[in-house]
Amino acid sequence: MGDFDPALFAGKELLILIPPETPQGESPAAAPWRCFVPTGKSEIKRILKNGEDFAVWAARNRYNALIFPLWAFTSGKTRQKLMRLKDFAGSHSITIEAGGHDLSSLVPRKYFVLHRDFFRMEEGRRKKDHHFCPTSPGVIALIGRVGEKLFTAAGETKVIHLWPDEGAETAWCSCPTCRAFSTQEQNRIAVNTAADVLAKTNPGALISFTEKPGEDGQPPVNITLRKNTFIAENLS
Repeated sequence: MGDFDPALFAGKELLILIPPETPQGESPAAAPWRCFVPTGKSEIKRILKNGEDFAVWAARNRYNALIFPLWAFTSGKTRQKLMRLKDFAGSHSITIEAGGHDLSSLVPRKYFVLHRDFFRMEEGRRKKDHHFCPTSPGVIALIGRVGEKLFTAAGETKVIHLWPDEGAETAWCSCPTCRAFSTQEQNRIAVNTAADVLAKTNPGALISFTEKPGEDGQPPVNITLRKNTFIAENLS
């Protein structure tokens, strides 16, 4: 196994409850779905450098899926190594899935300089730290362009995970338009926008997302989800 020591890699293990209507949930034995999410770019590159050995380790530890961020599918040599890992993992009945806490990546932070209205408002000021303004027409158009690029790069990946920023799940927008929606509804609006793009780019794929229920006393969520989405309930 060369210089690859699986005891040294960093990542997060997730146990996700998969709805029966999704590709993973077609077999009762496939749920819950045990996933491994590498931590950080350097860790991802190290894993991909030792792809075959890592696939063997993942199989021994009974993982169903390995989840890599969307940027890894767009980055030249990194993507090539990821595709090789996909073959190695596939031989062990492990799938490669895309995304993670990647919802914010649909609105790159570089746009903050010229398009502050794309980003969330907090106490009257625009901030680029988390998420974006999901009701902005400019954001909807931008997600169309960026989403198409990212989803196309992910190729035949059957599941795209678009989770909100970890630790800031309720950090959404308070602009005059968004104030009509709860943070949970804003999350769903964003996910639905991405789902519309994915439906055109890869009709057979699904978006998984997570949401943090509102506090007691908040109005019920009135945003209907697109058919190519599902809530990934984390059991771990």
